[in-house]
Amino acid sequence: MRKYVLFIGLLLPLAVSAQKDVTKEKFTPFYTKDVAPHMEKILPEPPALTDPQFVYDLAQYEWGKSIRETERGKLAVADAGIGAAYFMKRFSEVIGINITPEKYPELFRLFSRAHLTEQQAGASAKAHFHRVRPYQQYKEPSGVPTHEWPTDYTSYPSGHTHASWLVGMIMTAIDPAHTEEIMKVAYELGQSRVIVGFHYQSDVDAGRVVGSVTFARLCAEPAFKKQLQKAMKEFKKNTK
Repeated sequence: MRKYVLFIGLLLPLAVSAQKDVTKEKFTPFYTKDVAPHMEKILPEPPALTDPQFVYDLAQYEWGKSIRETERGKLAVADAGIGAAYFMKRFSEVIGINITPEKYPELFRLFSRAHLTEQQAGASAKAHFHRVRPYQQYKEPSGVPTHEWPTDYTSYPSGHTHASWLVGMIMTAIDPAHTEEIMKVAYELGQSRVIVGFHYQSDVDAGRVVGSVTFARLCAEPAFKKQLQKAMKEFKKNTK
């Protein structure tokens, strides 16, 4: 659509272009399951209920339940709804910059594709280990009941943690001046899964390991490196 403005007696064309809504775009992962690292070949078996190491998992599960009614518990519930926009919101709170999909569309695209890649990268390990989630094991309600599924035995490794740690590392590469603040949020996002009873601590610990593996693997992908450079350029331009 072309509009005109009157300027000193002349009609001059004024180009008007509507900004594209990046949140409505369809994204693909940077790589698919067929080329993703098999995380089950990297991770140890999760501790069994009779394993002495499981004592810590159980203690952390009880700790999580004990703080669900606190402000930290409420944050853990909110953290269950991760996605590119939510990551941007959480990081904004600690780096002092309001990063939104509207102002940082390339960053939104990067986070969205990274999140999809995590789902590809963690799928084989989840299927291999087939671990029961804490709320399923103890037949107790979780902090996010609408997310529950009785036969969703995919507790190990934690996908939310995998994605959060991966995105935290990506954001750190873009904004290294806030490394501590960013990775603290990435850490907290994983712990939120323990608090709501959706994952054992060992699931979350493993999620951080595979998040690091996925980041390293992505650094070999030309499409990822290209999108990362776009996001870096955008961030630098918008935060001068």
